[in-house]
Amino acid sequence: MDKRTTEIRVLHPFTRVVVNLPPLAPLYHEVIRQKSSLLDMNAAVCSSASSATSIAVVVWFLYTNVVLGADPNSDWEVLHGGLYVWSTLPFQGRLYATSLCSREILQLYPPPTQEPFLENSAVVGHVPYFADRGYWDFLLVESGGRMLLVIRHPAPGTNESDWFRLYEVDVNSHHCRLIWVNSLGDRTLFLSGDRCLSVSARDLPTLSSNSIYFSLPHDPIVMHSLQTGLSEQLAESCKMHDRKDRIRPSVRPFTIVDHLMTYCHPREWSKGLMFHEYQHIPESFKELLQNIRAQNKQLKIPRVALHSRC
Repeated sequence: MDKRTTEIRVLHPFTRVVVNLPPLAPLYHEVIRQKSSLLDMNAAVCSSASSATSIAVVVWFLYTNVVLGADPNSDWEVLHGGLYVWSTLPFQGRLYATSLCSREILQLYPPPTQEPFLENSAVVGHVPYFADRGYWDFLLVESGGRMLLVIRHPAPGTNESDWFRLYEVDVNSHHCRLIWVNSLGDRTLFLSGDRCLSVSARDLPTLSSNSIYFSLPHDPIVMHSLQTGLSEQLAESCKMHDRKDRIRPSVRPFTIVDHLMTYCHPREWSKGLMFHEYQHIPESFKELLQNIRAQNKQLKIPRVALHSRC
């Protein structure tokens, strides 16, 4: 996104083809208005619902309940209102999500209707009834060509073997079947509420296969083995601070696990910080905090008159 005009530009990483979309500022001022939420904007690229040869971009913002979308031939529009998006997954050209307030699996794009300010998007499935939304995280990830629903119990002190339940989501069936998965084979999952990733441990032998890497509030990297049901804290020996003061310098070189966990946490990744070191930034790191605040202030949302391409 251009910080001056809020125009969105999508670059294909292989063909280098560029697609330009209109400025986001007009609709942003109309329906969101909070500058701070733009700092945590998330976006996904999907197949356009209006053209078989084009793309669409869908954006949403932390702690706001609006989902916006546009393609190269249209202005930005509200796709969904009243929906707090949690975990998202682009899959087969469409965009799926779970929300913060329900047990539903949703299709954000293409939307089921063009009417604005819907209370939710198309419901394609439901999380099993044993999982209470107040205690469990519902995360979506593509792994080996399959969409997986990962149900994670985030509460410390629970039995480690009960931390995770995995299901394959068959979105092509009439009722979106959930198929229980008891093994990832040679795959490894990296999970966060912002971004989830599946990689092959066969190609990256330093990773543990059939395992899940995730974080807890005081443990930035935890590895959970689905085979044994046991977990291991991996960042304990390289913590830079005790949440108040520095206790050791940065431990380098960083491992592939450090890099992949950081990729799954874009707030640190976008600032060039390693997640396992800066999951929490103490107030004593004054220079770093000042630099982050100065960088955030550079974002300007221009006052652009509302317009239409028609």
